[in-house]
Amino acid sequence: MRRVQIRKFLLIDGSYKARILRGEKTSTIRYGDYEARPGSDVYLVVTPSDTAVAKLRITGVEKKKVRELTNEDARLDGFSNVKELLRELSKIYGELYGDDEVTVISFEVIKRFEEGIPLKWLKALNYREPAEIARLYLENKEKLNLNRETDFIMRRVYNEGLGKAVRTFGPRRVQNALLKAYHALYTEGLI
Repeated sequence: MRRVQIRKFLLIDGSYKARILRGEKTSTIRYGDYEARPGSDVYLVVTPSDTAVAKLRITGVEKKKVRELTNEDARLDGFSNVKELLRELSKIYGELYGDDEVTVISFEVIKRFEEGIPLKWLKALNYREPAEIARLYLENKEKLNLNRETDFIMRRVYNEGLGKAVRTFGPRRVQNALLKAYHALYTEGLI
């Protein structure tokens, strides 16, 4: 079985979003061998929308056999007991056996995003948040010399949030402005 590395984001079904954001689900159990570094920060991306809704800090990674899972593991994953947890895992991965390996990944929410950030935007911005790009742009705009529309959109993202900017200018124009600002900042060595 190949190892899966979690470096930039953790993909979770959208049905778990609210429980994670309320702190009722502080781990995820994955079938197989997953690698994540405790102390690393990753984006919480919900499916099917592929939208980042929070930033998490990985607090622990533990390999176990299915038969070693406990009621405490189930509780931390948002279930009432191991039986309920295994029923849900079987829906996702198919039938699991006692010797099958799982990875328990523990985390804490360190930042919530009022408005989600599309994963494809985060990837295009090299995992920099739009608010950060807007802030850096505004701090360095004299050096960057971008057009008025980009300037106006970056001000809106910074002052009113990504969602308001998208509702005002549309997703394509906002994404293009963010990419222009990101590339200009990168070219100047500012990020």
